[in-house]
Amino acid sequence: MNLSVHQNMTKFVNQSITLDASQNSNMSAAFNDALRKVDPSASFSALTIRVWSNATWLNLTIATSIVGVSERKGDIAAVNTTWRMFNVSADLRAGNLSYNTVGREYFRPVLDFYANASLFVNDPNATIRAVNFFVDETQSVTGPEAANYVGNFTVLDFRPLNVPIDQWERTYNLSNNTTTWRYTPPVIFAASVEASQLNKSVTLFSSYTYSAEIIIPGLAQAAGNILRVDVGTGQKEWIMTGVVVLSLGLVVVIQVMFRAKKKAAKLGRR
Repeated sequence: MNLSVHQNMTKFVNQSITLDASQNSNMSAAFNDALRKVDPSASFSALTIRVWSNATWLNLTIATSIVGVSERKGDIAAVNTTWRMFNVSADLRAGNLSYNTVGREYFRPVLDFYANASLFVNDPNATIRAVNFFVDETQSVTGPEAANYVGNFTVLDFRPLNVPIDQWERTYNLSNNTTTWRYTPPVIFAASVEASQLNKSVTLFSSYTYSAEIIIPGLAQAAGNILRVDVGTGQKEWIMTGVVVLSLGLVVVIQVMFRAKKKAAKLGRR
């Protein structure tokens, strides 16, 4: 899994570090607890996370092996993909950097500032003349609602992948004999603030989305969240940790754009 956070609301620390769950009990417990909630038979047999960050970027590269998700009965191999919907809610840290609870630790303070500022936009000495808050791209909300929304955002939340695999887009590649399922959830996280400040306007925007891909060798079929494929006699037993390959590309983009003030925006919903 490759996860990337880009923002200029705050400054991340500069660092590059690799975390190994075998040497980090908090990380190991957080991931395995999350996994067992969706599939009690599944567990991480290996897990490393490379955390790289500078002032505006946070990148996570996660390499893992998961056991207990497949079995073979005769010539049929069955893979349970329920594990993919795990959600890690713990505050995981690399040094002083929180790399999972990004919303609570970094985004919410910004939203709280503008939510509080919105209460004083009509005061003669207020520097912020108008503020509008949006979530899910276009839904207008109050400042406190927006602050709560971003405060609940975590990076390692894959619950939006809860659509059964047999409803994902399926393709079979004859040349390399693999079956692939792909799914892109609707908007997972999107929030923005539009504010008029004296002689300029400010737009803060954050969004988060990802797509998932599961690749399995052979001509496979799906029923709910179970994948089945005829591996044939005489073939080697499937390696438990190699049955499912889940490829996720995740991006969070937070942009702050300053532009010349054209006219003051009205406070409130629109």
